[in-house]
Amino acid sequence: MIPFCLRSRAFFVPMRVFPAYMIQILPQKRTSHPISKFFRPMFEKRNLKAALGGVISITSLASGMFVLPGDQSIMASSNIQPFDENIVIETKKSIVTIIPENTGVSQEFHMGHPGLDITAKLGAKIYPVKNGVVELMSSTRWDYGRSVVINHGNGMQTRYAHMGKIFVEEGEKVTTDMAIGEVGLTGRTTGPHLHIEVLKSGRAVNPRSYLSLAKVK
Repeated sequence: MIPFCLRSRAFFVPMRVFPAYMIQILPQKRTSHPISKFFRPMFEKRNLKAALGGVISITSLASGMFVLPGDQSIMASSNIQPFDENIVIETKKSIVTIIPENTGVSQEFHMGHPGLDITAKLGAKIYPVKNGVVELMSSTRWDYGRSVVINHGNGMQTRYAHMGKIFVEEGEKVTTDMAIGEVGLTGRTTGPHLHIEVLKSGRAVNPRSYLSLAKVK
């Protein structure tokens, strides 16, 4: 027999349908007192002026202060005088290169190549690096091709090789303004260029030391 306190009982509740109501929640609208509405524009205008005044003051202060190297500071002076728009700057004349724009160095001076190869247009005029006397003219199928050796005195000589045409003769005096020949394709070469050598007491030296005197036009 089950005790009375442990007995379970079932109750049946009849179902009922309750009507649904639509509730519309409207946004809360801020209400202001008529007096606050009257004074609000004045306060807003005053705050705007104060904010603008602060920004202008900060901008003026920042623009008037410049920090220089070494932690040095200067204030911009209001007594700035206008300067002349026409500014003249004096410059010194630069050293003009002797190699024209249409030329360039294709091979440098090194062991096994005792000269400097300067590329140039076929037929370009060749001028000596210094005044002198034509000491030797030669024409070979290989090596230098058509070449000219000029003696400048004091143990200095220059050689110009792979020439197309030669305008001078042995024993002829030449100057730096006098064309001695043209750039060609003679001898051992793969393209038009001038092979120039500088010899001091019979020993080849780097021609770049004398490039400020050489001319190829």
